[in-house]
Amino acid sequence: MRKWLVVLLFLAVAGYGLWNATAAEQWSETEREKPSSAGEAGAEIGRVAPNLELPALGGDTIQLSDFRGKAVVLNFWTSWCPPCKKEMPELEKFYKQHGHEVAVLTVHLTTQDTLDNAERFAKSRKLALPISLDVRGEALRQYRIQTIPTTYIIDPNGVIRRKIVGPVTAKRLEQETALFR
Repeated sequence: MRKWLVVLLFLAVAGYGLWNATAAEQWSETEREKPSSAGEAGAEIGRVAPNLELPALGGDTIQLSDFRGKAVVLNFWTSWCPPCKKEMPELEKFYKQHGHEVAVLTVHLTTQDTLDNAERFAKSRKLALPISLDVRGEALRQYRIQTIPTTYIIDPNGVIRRKIVGPVTAKRLEQETALFR
């Protein structure tokens, strides 16, 4: 029994590695096909952040480009992710303290979770920060999200200045956005 468990674990790790390598290869092929320029949109640091137009909890539509002229904290999460659960109070705290200076936009990866879970999560935590819903996986693909939570710091001109993989704190967000406030 133990032998089969070891074999199964090995196959799972090897399968994940193969998937990760294949995904990285596809992305690099896509980038080779497109000429790169400083003003071109892309999910890399120093490039203009790809625009998002997503439905929000509550029924509105949120567009990332609507926040031009203001720095943006763009956070990707799901309700089942333990680090996402841990960081959400920190994002809310930062939003309440600095939301008038820095836009905070969270993107629930609805294709990796459910709308019901997002709604219950937001309601149970009494979240006031904007929550958009990636119901078709477009944001997931555009920003090449592999690990959650992932947070982007975008300057007032719409250029990505920092990518943070893993949970953030209000203090870290204050430091990362200090130049833009």
